[in-house]
Amino acid sequence: MTGAPVTVSPNLNAHFATMNKWLSWLGCMLLLAAGFALVIVADSQGWFTESRLEKTVPACPHGAVSEECPMCNQSLPAASSVMEESDSPAPSVQLVRTAELPRSQRSPSVTCLTNTLSVQFLSPGISSAAGLEYARVESRPVTQTILCNAEVVYDGSRYAHLTSRAPGVVREVRKYPGQPVTAGEALVVVDAADLGTAKAEYLQAQSLVGLWEKNHTREKHLLESNVATERDILEAETRLTESRIGLSRAEQRLRGLGFSDTQLADISKEMDISSLLPLRAPFPGIVVECFAVVGESVDTQKTLISLADTSRMWAMLDLYDSDLPNIRNGQSVVFEAEGLPGEQRGGQVTWISSHVDRRTRTLKVRAEIANPDGLLRSGMFGKAVITVRKDEAVLVIPKESVQWEGCCNVVFVKKSDVLFESRKVTLGYETDRFFVVEHGVTEGEDIVTTGSFLLKTEILKGSIGAGCCEVEPGKS
Repeated sequence: MTGAPVTVSPNLNAHFATMNKWLSWLGCMLLLAAGFALVIVADSQGWFTESRLEKTVPACPHGAVSEECPMCNQSLPAASSVMEESDSPAPSVQLVRTAELPRSQRSPSVTCLTNTLSVQFLSPGISSAAGLEYARVESRPVTQTILCNAEVVYDGSRYAHLTSRAPGVVREVRKYPGQPVTAGEALVVVDAADLGTAKAEYLQAQSLVGLWEKNHTREKHLLESNVATERDILEAETRLTESRIGLSRAEQRLRGLGFSDTQLADISKEMDISSLLPLRAPFPGIVVECFAVVGESVDTQKTLISLADTSRMWAMLDLYDSDLPNIRNGQSVVFEAEGLPGEQRGGQVTWISSHVDRRTRTLKVRAEIANPDGLLRSGMFGKAVITVRKDEAVLVIPKESVQWEGCCNVVFVKKSDVLFESRKVTLGYETDRFFVVEHGVTEGEDIVTTGSFLLKTEILKGSIGAGCCEVEPGKS
């Protein structure tokens, strides 16, 4: 028996259609989630090959990329990304970080249009009210110097700590700090028993040599008379050689205690066997320290007296490693101690350290300073000026006239009372007041000193905001 057909109401058909739609969306979402999870797992397992993101560098309106140029800096982030993410940057894109260089070493950018800009005031009264001041570009003798801190120390080649050459007891102190001494003068006398023993052995060795010399001569005569034998003469020669060796050993011991040929001759002449050992000055100077006390026992390690020649001192200069390329032996140095204002002493560089201090990042440079009047004292602090370069005639401009506008050093040349032309300049070395200028201006031109910063803001007002002056039409 066939059943009657079921009639589905229109509302129920709409309900089924909605459910099918939601099920379709749910299936898509589940499929996407499963695919995303698969991608994560595959990436964590290293199934995918690493790829690099390629970025393009927007072209500079001037035809090249300048890192510092205000007109090009909108494209720099992309250029930086390429440099960081690419293994080998494109040969056509080379960014030089000139900001890390000193101003005098920064070359003008060839792509920057600063050199085409001028600043024009509406009237001379406005430029006068702006307080602009000028200087003339001129050629003059220039000396490049380096100013640094310095400390005075004794000349290391003329500074001695004297000790006794043999243990003993201090018998006499003849010189005290501040007293001058001459070369060879006795400063301290030590009673050293070893000295008396050494003198006695020296005299005894001399006597033995004399004895065996006579014996050797006698044996030679006896051999000629056929009284002595070859054995007797050989024994005499052996004894004579041994005695001479003993004398040489005794003599060397006394020389080690500081005795000269003249003093050795005096010992032989006077038959001196005293144990008094003098400490003598090796060079003329003054006593700077004395630790010897009469009656004190001393050994060969204890410093008894210190001697220095103060007619010449050392100034130890502290320089930064960046100054090293300009320093040479023989350069002139002028030193002025803090405690002696106005007392300038001349000298020259004699040594440059090969070590940079890890804490201060400075290196030592030594200068020898004349001190004929003895006013300089060890431990004094002061300032030293090293002359590293002298030029008879170079083109210079005041430091305050130079402005760094982002990619170039610029000056403003006065063309009239209202018109000022921007110039890119190449700078050489600097002094305390001037820059040596290599290119960009000519002798006799007037440039702005005070107020040059105001003019710089005008040529860059597109970047930092509008200014108060008018830029020459057609050149903004």
